[in-house]
Amino acid sequence: MTSLPTNRAKTLKEAYRACDVKPLTGDDIARYYVDLSAVRNTVAIDGVSTDLDIQESGEFSTILFTGHRGCGKSTELKRIQSRWQNEYRVIYIEFDQELDVLDAEYTDLYLLVINKVADDLTKLGLKFDSKLLESFESWFKDITQENEEIVQSSVSLETEASAGLEIPFVSKLTAKLLGQIKGSSQQKKVIRETLQRNLSRLQTDINLLLKNAFEKLIRKYSGRYEKGFLLIVDNLDRIPPNVGNHLFFDYAPQLQELDSTIIYTVPISVIYSNKNVSNLFNNPNIVPMVNIYESNRTECDLNHNQQKLEGVASLIEKRVDVSAVFDDRQRLLDLAKASGGHVRQLMQMTRSACRTAITRKHSKILAEDVTYALNQQQFDFERSTPTPEYYTILARVCIDKDIAKDEIGQQLLFNLSVLEYNGNSRWNYVNPLVKQSYAFQQALKSIQENP
Repeated sequence: MTSLPTNRAKTLKEAYRACDVKPLTGDDIARYYVDLSAVRNTVAIDGVSTDLDIQESGEFSTILFTGHRGCGKSTELKRIQSRWQNEYRVIYIEFDQELDVLDAEYTDLYLLVINKVADDLTKLGLKFDSKLLESFESWFKDITQENEEIVQSSVSLETEASAGLEIPFVSKLTAKLLGQIKGSSQQKKVIRETLQRNLSRLQTDINLLLKNAFEKLIRKYSGRYEKGFLLIVDNLDRIPPNVGNHLFFDYAPQLQELDSTIIYTVPISVIYSNKNVSNLFNNPNIVPMVNIYESNRTECDLNHNQQKLEGVASLIEKRVDVSAVFDDRQRLLDLAKASGGHVRQLMQMTRSACRTAITRKHSKILAEDVTYALNQQQFDFERSTPTPEYYTILARVCIDKDIAKDEIGQQLLFNLSVLEYNGNSRWNYVNPLVKQSYAFQQALKSIQENP
């Protein structure tokens, strides 16, 4: 499957399409993936595969995968999915497509997990043991006070109708409950309170079903899926800092009690908490920015590292014929500098420059088109950043190369105003687009004149 143009873009319209910010999937990975290991610390990515490799059949683990939104995590997770699809039965879940990122609870995740595993088992033509399933379904119906007729009439069963599949009641009921959780706040509250009152039974029964599903897999696919299910819960990093703190600190044990290997994407703000997420989970795997700078903790304005800048630019060169689309290759390097090493920001600005050039009837991207694209992204940051107090904090980050582990610090990491770089050391720096704003420059000047 491919969604991007099959050849490198040679026109502005083709380049606009080629710089789509969606994660690479299917054939696009082989065609457009750029290995950034020479310019970015890839220990986190490699470490996940190491954990999956070490794990024996019948063992389970909870893996945290984090980094700034748009840094390339989803593409890396798709590659992990592809790499391990024979040893594990991989179920890829885009959390924001299933539930509300502004209000996530661990009970929602429990429902999501059993719903996806039940659906997947059905696709494979497998069934849970009937007695086990009947017991769980009967209890589930009792506590939720749902009956089969009502559930049947309220859940879309297109798959069942078209494929002639017998969908288990637990799939239909969890699908309905998940739909309600995404709906009104009153329905959401009732469902969550009901599940939490019976949490012990819910955990026990879900784990019995997961164990049963694993046994069915092993029995049917000899030599394949030997390590069981691997659930990848992507886009969970889009939940706001306060929701992320609640989920990953208040309910850390519950997130690790399901008998399946699960990769959770975690908001980077969560790891910037004085509660220290490593006390509750194994060390999180952090995908850092591509460090395009010559690190120097004594300077506020950093020089760029040409090799790493070229590495970032290669993300565009893999998709776009630069000589055909840019009037000068320097325009691409200007975009790479303004990206701060952030993959999605680079794609967004390149797209914006293409669109601007097309609108202005230019045959290629000119310097003024790049400037316009950068300004628009800068203005977006300015609209969402309170003045002057946040700019004072941002100016301090520029000087100190570190961000406070407090609510404002988490918010600035979440909205990408501050980026993390790591390798041999860890440090923070201000997003280049924020750094060029007038408010930031005034705040920096004030601090430097009154240290």
